Amino acid sequence: MQSRWSSEAAAGLDPLALRVYTSRLLGAEPSLVLFGGGNTSVKHEAADPRGGVRRALTIKGSGTDLATIGADGFAPLGLDDLIPLRERDVLDDEAMVELVTLALLDTQAPRPSIETLLHAFIPLDWIDHSHADAILTLTNQADGASRVQEVLGDAVGVVPYIKPGFELSRASADVFDADPSVDGLVLDKHGLVTFGETAQASYERHIELVSRAEARIARSWFGPRRSSAEPQSDAARMATTLRGRLSRRRHMIVRSDSSPRVRAFVDHPDVARFAQQGPATPDHVLRTKRLPLVLDSDDPADAPGAVDRYEAAYAEYVREHADPADDFRHDAGPRVVLAPGIGMFTTGRSAAEADAVARIYRQTMDVIEGAESMGGYAALPARDLFDIEYWPLELYKLKLAPPERELAGRVALVTGAASGIGRATAERLASAGAHVFVTDVDGSGAEEAARRICGDGDAAEPLTLDVTDEDSVTAAMRAIALAVGGLDIVVSNAGIADAAPIDALPLTEWQQSLDVNATGHFLVTRAAVRGMRQQGLGGSVILVCTKNTFDPGRDFGAYSAAKAAQLQLGRVLAIENGEHGIRVNMVNPDAVFTDSRLWSDDLRAGRAAAHGVEVDQLEDFYRRRNLLQAPVGAGDVAEAVLFLASDRAAKTTGAVLPVDGGVRGAFPR
Repeated sequence: MQSRWSSEAAAGLDPLALRVYTSRLLGAEPSLVLFGGGNTSVKHEAADPRGGVRRALTIKGSGTDLATIGADGFAPLGLDDLIPLRERDVLDDEAMVELVTLALLDTQAPRPSIETLLHAFIPLDWIDHSHADAILTLTNQADGASRVQEVLGDAVGVVPYIKPGFELSRASADVFDADPSVDGLVLDKHGLVTFGETAQASYERHIELVSRAEARIARSWFGPRRSSAEPQSDAARMATTLRGRLSRRRHMIVRSDSSPRVRAFVDHPDVARFAQQGPATPDHVLRTKRLPLVLDSDDPADAPGAVDRYEAAYAEYVREHADPADDFRHDAGPRVVLAPGIGMFTTGRSAAEADAVARIYRQTMDVIEGAESMGGYAALPARDLFDIEYWPLELYKLKLAPPERELAGRVALVTGAASGIGRATAERLASAGAHVFVTDVDGSGAEEAARRICGDGDAAEPLTLDVTDEDSVTAAMRAIALAVGGLDIVVSNAGIADAAPIDALPLTEWQQSLDVNATGHFLVTRAAVRGMRQQGLGGSVILVCTKNTFDPGRDFGAYSAAKAAQLQLGRVLAIENGEHGIRVNMVNPDAVFTDSRLWSDDLRAGRAAAHGVEVDQLEDFYRRRNLLQAPVGAGDVAEAVLFLASDRAAKTTGAVLPVDGGVRGAFPR
């Protein structure tokens, strides 16, 4: 590992700014810290809100990310309020948190790290703590302490495993006091702590110790990872089957990884042994659970039974270790599924959560393989891991989390989503918590729409999709299954329109309208219900039709006929799929001009002529002809789609919902 320190970048920084700088240096190394892991602090003079200046400990806030942390990610505390706590014989977690909170010099600061007292009790000004993979590789062996001493010698003190909190803080300070000449402390199963009188000294010591551990592991490595062949089974089908089984209680996202690096691990003949020891550090149990599910078959049909057995074993693990008076239970489903011959699947309530699990477990693979090459991987006992997984301080964080959004864990596909109704619908579903696939024949337009959604902090992925091409539809559905495990919501919206009287209508325009406005919806919804049936979770299909299906206009025959076929397609889909819990509904908007590519200059001219108005009066004509005298926008249609997609419409299927301001001729009948 190379030092990233820059004297030029560090020059002139005040203690907090320098603490931010070196924290980000650590956070830039994925093999050191992941997703809120690691802790950094600095002792310095700080303003006392009651007046004057006092000695402060400024420490990383709980859950903040070292890679991106700013000054507002740290919590300043009065150091002289913390140091005397070391003299206590006992300090339970609840009392410790209360006393640490009382020491805050800024009540708006984030919650201080659970390891605040460890940083307070060690007297040096700069302290860095990481969960370095190389250090965990040394500690996660049966003779971990001996391995650490063999590799790092007298440069470090070794602290036996103790759950984070007061006891660990005091034990760490005791080890330091026994030999203040050490450059750092290795916390068994919990990483490396270094310190120094300067920020550079602490950081450089960290890099040096990790580098020494990495060099020792490299000398023991059993050789290059094998390159594995393509998955022996259909990864997309396995992902869909797993998602269906794991989403019975609440919808989950399932990510797939069949990369050569992952395959080399999951295809190892001993994977069922060494993957069932536990995580590399107890911090990871909160995201990955104690154990992954290791499948013994690459047939997706066998996966549901394997999930059921895993959940039964998890329930037994909880019964064995839980206090009967505590009734809270985490979801029993696995967060990591290892499928020999296929790859790895990770789960979460969002794609970001599932990705975090995947990144953590890929690093766990490195730790396991390194430890196995040196003598054998050994994680903490189940009891210790349970104590972290069900630690009241961690469960308290769950209570602080904001309520989930309406479509959390759901996956939606919207066709024709580069503009108009499609884009507004994609944005609205994403804002309600869905992971949205923004699809369009215009790939760059889909990418721009997805970027806009992600820029708002929501989840979206673009896909180029030609709804008239069966192969394109099949490829898109497979890509979605591999990306997230399947679909819950499909909004079939893509459409085109041309104006011409039937007697002057070219066959090519008639056929093109049928291809896009009828056959395209058939291809998309057929593929969607196939996948939804395989998942077994039900689903919601919404077809964006038009008021013309009930109230056609002159010179609009190709469009009106094809859209009428789309409406009938939806009704038949509702009839055929109700027994599978798949709801199919239609939305009938009228003349939506918002951000629309449908309303070309030629179409505007044709519809204006058909209605006997000037082109510049067309939008007002459509507004005045409805009962509410109101323009209909893309956002209005998106709200109707959201309602039909959500559980609020759980008992509604086969319905047609007008969004036209009240066009009497288009009343459903």
